[in-house]
Amino acid sequence: MRRYFISQYPTFGSYANPTKWKIEQSPYFYWWLALTLNCDYVALCENPSANRFKTKKKLLKVYEDFGDVRYEGDRYVAFAKWWNAKLANGETKGAYLFAEPLTEMKVELVEDVATAERLIADEDELLIRVSKGMKRTHIDKTLNRLFKKHIEFEKGRQTRNPNRSNARYSLSKSIAIDSLQTAFALYDLIEQAEANGEKVNNYALAKQVGIEVEQRNTEEEWDIAYKRRVVSVAVSRKKKVAVDAIKSVVNGVFPS
Repeated sequence: MRRYFISQYPTFGSYANPTKWKIEQSPYFYWWLALTLNCDYVALCENPSANRFKTKKKLLKVYEDFGDVRYEGDRYVAFAKWWNAKLANGETKGAYLFAEPLTEMKVELVEDVATAERLIADEDELLIRVSKGMKRTHIDKTLNRLFKKHIEFEKGRQTRNPNRSNARYSLSKSIAIDSLQTAFALYDLIEQAEANGEKVNNYALAKQVGIEVEQRNTEEEWDIAYKRRVVSVAVSRKKKVAVDAIKSVVNGVFPS
């Protein structure tokens, strides 16, 4: 039985040569990526017995569940390997961490007393009696009335609301995937520039990652200098999305 994910799970195309844009559609990729960028978590991966981590229970629990996320080479190949790693119980790492628990959900005819008694005692089940001699239209109307009274059907966004997840780990809040994509792309560019000793230009960075700002008030002066300041603020805010996510991920929280 396939496990269900409340948030978009990653698809790969090929595990050996995964498709970048497919992986980047899943927030779980950025969860993993945040762990690889957290200095404390990487240090723990390098030396799990280090004394400085012994009192950090949340961090140790995350490490117990997520394991070593260090990698060399292509990050998408590394993520595919990590996500699909088989655990002792036969599950993949990704499903174990992020999928909803397996539940037996079905509609069926109850034919024995023992099953009926068990279903009556279960708050998640609904046992209904239908007399065979009734007209179909009356049965349908009665069933609809019972369903409205006893079952809360969810539509649209609520079915994907991470707050309703029972997985071991779920998103702390709903977040647009393009926000994560832009935030981590921006973070990568800034880290790369700083590693190369290059000066960071927020205006240029905004163009590279597609951050655009619009003039909200037609009466305000919109000269180049002012626009650059507005862009700089937008870049700083977007970078903070990644920075905060990287910081909080070691507590089992993503995004922050």
